[in-house]
Amino acid sequence: MQDSNGGSASGNGDVDKNRVREIAEVWGKLPEKERARAMAELTRGLPAKDRAVIEEYIRRLNSKPRR
Repeated sequence: MQDSNGGSASGNGDVDKNRVREIAEVWGKLPEKERARAMAELTRGLPAKDRAVIEEYIRRLNSKPRR
């Protein structure tokens, strides 16, 4: 899968770890539209390989049973 910027990995790879944590905590409660918006926010400007890592992290969090 190519980046939306034509396949070049020009993103700086910076991720706001606090924002990832905030979104991860409420991920299972978000409507699908909000999840898509949050994913776009988290991965904006990242190279495809980094986006894939974030997406997999969120997927794994979502599959864990909540207490």
